[in-house]
Amino acid sequence: MNSKMGRKSSFQDATIYAAVGRALMRQGDVRLQSIVTETGVSVGSLYHRFGSRDGLLARAWLDALTAFHQRFLEALETQGDWPGLEAALATPRFCRDEPDRALILVCCRRSELITPDVPKDVAAALDRANDRVLSALEAFAEREGLSPDAASLGLVGFPLGAVKLYLPDRPLPDGLEDDVAAAYRTLYERHRPR
Repeated sequence: MNSKMGRKSSFQDATIYAAVGRALMRQGDVRLQSIVTETGVSVGSLYHRFGSRDGLLARAWLDALTAFHQRFLEALETQGDWPGLEAALATPRFCRDEPDRALILVCCRRSELITPDVPKDVAAALDRANDRVLSALEAFAEREGLSPDAASLGLVGFPLGAVKLYLPDRPLPDGLEDDVAAAYRTLYERHRPR
């Protein structure tokens, strides 16, 4: 019996993605040699798994974005006295709970990591993920009687701006979630229909 099985990978993608986040924080860029040095994974293994540096960065972005979107979308459905508040708080909480993934999203813009050479399946997955969140934001805004801009500002703009004041250079301060919540409540009160 001739059975050819591929070798089992000796590393986890999450280990590589975490190294990408830390490299972005330290250097503002990702060089494969810095990933090799930090993880001990060979350049050949990285190319075999991710195809290219661009492929690695795109997959790291997709991993971080997918993890954040899952948390954000679940929080957006949370009921309470302040609809949407848990979704507004998803950003600082994600940054505290998933610091390496958060660094990937906070340190760079999508356009800096997602190049035209990104694998088509990754680009399509990113588009689907973003479309899903955009649709959820629009549905939330309609359900709550908010303009799409007000919903985006309260749920995305304020929280992201708040964490970017600190990351990647400093840790998030205690009480940041309280400030994000206060900003969200103020905006929600001001824009919701009477």
